[in-house]
Amino acid sequence: MNEVKPKILVVDDEPNNHRVYERTLEPLNLQFVKAMSGQEALVFAFKYDFFLILMDVQMPCMDGFETASLLLDHPKTCHIPIIFITAFARDETYEFQGYANGAVDYLVKPINEEIVKSKVSIFLELYQERQELNRVCEIRAKAEEELRVHKDQLEVLVQQRTAALQNSINELTEAQAQLIRSEKMASLGRLVAGIAHELNTPIGICVTSASFLQGKMDALSKVFAEGGMRKKDLANFIDEGPQSTQIILSNLGRACELIDSFKLVAGDVSNDKVRPFKLHVCINRVLRSLAPQTARGEHKVSLEGDRELTIESYPGAISQIITNLVMNSIIHAFDDVVHGHIVIKAVCEKDRVKLTYSDNGKGMGDESTRLIFEPFFTTRRGNGGKGGSGGTGLGMYIVYNLVTQTLHGDIMCTSEVGKGTEFVITFDLKTTQPQQLLVGE
Repeated sequence: MNEVKPKILVVDDEPNNHRVYERTLEPLNLQFVKAMSGQEALVFAFKYDFFLILMDVQMPCMDGFETASLLLDHPKTCHIPIIFITAFARDETYEFQGYANGAVDYLVKPINEEIVKSKVSIFLELYQERQELNRVCEIRAKAEEELRVHKDQLEVLVQQRTAALQNSINELTEAQAQLIRSEKMASLGRLVAGIAHELNTPIGICVTSASFLQGKMDALSKVFAEGGMRKKDLANFIDEGPQSTQIILSNLGRACELIDSFKLVAGDVSNDKVRPFKLHVCINRVLRSLAPQTARGEHKVSLEGDRELTIESYPGAISQIITNLVMNSIIHAFDDVVHGHIVIKAVCEKDRVKLTYSDNGKGMGDESTRLIFEPFFTTRRGNGGKGGSGGTGLGMYIVYNLVTQTLHGDIMCTSEVGKGTEFVITFDLKTTQPQQLLVGE
């Protein structure tokens, strides 16, 4: 790309003077534009951008003063500096006239080449500095415009990201609420399965006893109808009947107990409201409902602590927490182990409840203990067929959310391989804030 040379306009009606100027200013590497008259100078000045005009004063038709005056009056050329050069002897009248018509300097012929070159060099440097300043201003203006555009784009991007983040938070909140609802249904499912299994035994015994008693009644009725009833027949019926009735009543009472316990626990889980209740009674009901699961592995559950401790909180949340902890022990801690032992202890410490849950199962390493409350973390991936959510990794995550968000409490887990696991849960005796999770009813 060719370098663009700065343009200088030389106005003189003598061609020889033009050659002198060119020779003198050749080291400055300029582009010379020659005008032989004032009229021609005006044409060139309006057409090109000059950093300096060397103007001869004495010219035919239009002298240098008149030409400079016209240039000074026009907005396109008023900024161009003009140096007047004249053959007249230095006279203050001419000098003042020249300055009045826009001159920046006034030289007298014959010219001193070094002085002309020096003065032109000064205006050339000023021109180049002005050009550089204009270039910097353009770059700055362009940068400011780009910055403004980027700022506008950034604001739009921040708004978009904020909206996307809010949507993600809403989706996560809804997903968490859905997990809570699903876990509630899973808890009810486990209760239903356990109660159904447990009810089979007393109801089956009742059916067998009732059938036996019905058979004896039919036999006695037949003998009586045929008129052959003996005292021995009536004595045998009186002896066997009360026994069967007692068996039926006893097992029906056991079934009613199980059903009442199930109704209370299921009601707490499905319709969780803040209400006062005895913590020991609430936990004991859950343990009775989970008796079929603990009995299957011959595990022992001990409930200790203050039996009269009354709290005002969410009994359903407590029921879910105990259910998940017990099922977690059965599925993980007591995996392929019988005669496990679970200890649950509830005490009051300075207006707060301290609920300690421990088992003597196989325990966990440091890494598993650290990740125990993470969603979808499980040590039994692919073995979720046992115990509801045992393979999904959501059971302890649900416990953590119930403790921290529903009860507004804290939960800590400590464990050691081969020495069991302990959970310490603390929360206020009275829940004063509204429930934060949408757990559904």
